[in-house]
Amino acid sequence: MPTLRLEDDPFAPRYEEEAREIREESDEVFDRLAFASLALERLRPRAGVVALCAARSKLRVDTGRAWGKGARAEWAVLYVPPRASRRAITLAVAGLARTPLDPYELDVLMAT
Repeated sequence: MPTLRLEDDPFAPRYEEEAREIREESDEVFDRLAFASLALERLRPRAGVVALCAARSKLRVDTGRAWGKGARAEWAVLYVPPRASRRAITLAVAGLARTPLDPYELDVLMAT
C-alpha cells in the first residue's frame, strides 16, 4: 500500500517555527524574569503556552504551532538575558500578542 508523506500533500497546512532576536541592553538592576511575567499578564499574548527562561546573551523569542491543540494554537519561549532592557522585554512580549502596542501601555508597563 502506498504511503502519503505530509511533504507530498499539496493541501497540508505549512507551519514553520520562528525565532526572533532583540538586542537592547540596560545596566538597570531589576528582576527581568518577574518583569517579563508581569508583561505577559498585562499584554496577554496569543500563544497558549509561554515559557520564560533565563538566557546568557540575547533576548530571543521562539514560537511555533501547538499540534493537537486546535487550528490556531501556538507555543512560545521567551529567553531573557541578564542585561535585557525593560523596553526590549516589553516589545518582545508585545510581538507575541501580535497587536499594536499603545504608547500609553508601554509607558505604564515600563514604569512598574
